[in-house]
Amino acid sequence: MSKNLPLEGLKVIEMASVVATPIVARLLADYGAEVIKIESPAGDLLRPTGVAHELPIEDDNNPLFDLCNTGKKFTVVNLKTGEGKEIFWKMLEDADIFLSNIRMQSLEKMGVDYDSIKDRFPKLIYAHFSGFGLKGAEKNRPGYDSTAFWMRSGGSVDISTPGSFPLRPSFAFGDIATASSFLSAILMAVIGRDKTGKGTMVTTSLMQSGMWCNAVAVMNAQPQYGKQYPVDRFAPGNPLADYYECKDGEFVAIMQNDYDKDRQLFADLFHLPELLDDPQLVSLASMQRAGRVTEFAHKMQDVVITKTSKEWDEILDSHDIPHEVSGHFKDAYLNPQARAMECFDDIAYPGDVTTAIPRPPFDFSDFDRREFSKTAGIGSDTAEVLKGLGYEEEEIARFRELHVI
Repeated sequence: MSKNLPLEGLKVIEMASVVATPIVARLLADYGAEVIKIESPAGDLLRPTGVAHELPIEDDNNPLFDLCNTGKKFTVVNLKTGEGKEIFWKMLEDADIFLSNIRMQSLEKMGVDYDSIKDRFPKLIYAHFSGFGLKGAEKNRPGYDSTAFWMRSGGSVDISTPGSFPLRPSFAFGDIATASSFLSAILMAVIGRDKTGKGTMVTTSLMQSGMWCNAVAVMNAQPQYGKQYPVDRFAPGNPLADYYECKDGEFVAIMQNDYDKDRQLFADLFHLPELLDDPQLVSLASMQRAGRVTEFAHKMQDVVITKTSKEWDEILDSHDIPHEVSGHFKDAYLNPQARAMECFDDIAYPGDVTTAIPRPPFDFSDFDRREFSKTAGIGSDTAEVLKGLGYEEEEIARFRELHVI
């Protein structure tokens, strides 16, 4: 049965490496777009990166590369040659979207920056991804997830507690978050193009995304509000909505949002009658004015540590209090609710291995998604793509001899 794919008919040319931009192209491919990926002869830098994450990196067994590149056609085209540049122009003739994270100074040298090609391809959506953006003194600075997204925004150090080692996020966290939002911008550009008949350049950067994703902290740390970061372990904004350690060493996040409404419930549940009796605790604001937040957070911790995370999970569930017991990456793929929501594609790899690969977090009632497929070797689809552009086998063979492809 054929799938009903919402982006079917869109053609995307991707000239990018590592994670963020390839993830955008992967998402477009998942929902129907034809994505042609152009790699250098050495291949995407992500292909061997799995070694650093204790993952295999063979052509038929590369789950990290598969995560970012499923559903694409893989080509090698040398744009430093005249023939290679002509192949590239042919690819763009009927393309809807060009995606790249090559630094703009290099694209300009190749003559494939937006200003150089916009008149030749007036309906093209030119989507560019960078570390720090295309303006300012640092526009050519190299940027990665942990640097441009996390360190520049303040998140790595300020999300930790004072004196702690900086937050070391899971690999590609900021890349994937930024790619997911960049997808929406690109599709907005497509909608605009379909209305006006004109293409456009759409850009984003890891730095911009880091500022956006940490927006509340970036605001309330400003001097007119003065919130101090990093925040002490026992200085939460609301001690009834914080993280507490349980008897078994696990943590529970209790996320109560209506102090006035739930004061009676929490007084009873955590055996803290002062919530009702002490006038300084009549509201969250009065608790803060009296400087009692740290004291009360310690009292909450003293109560929570007396029971296991499983016991607290049952107690809080029975009172319909929003909460969550700390999970672990090693167990995430087994989570029953995640399985019920089909959060994973279970992919068979060599050696009788099945890997649960997280899937895009979107569901449609009347549209489908392509089935996950493993990727192939560098340039594995070059000949097929060139034939689709009208090249004959003899020309393709000649291009190989000349190292054009």
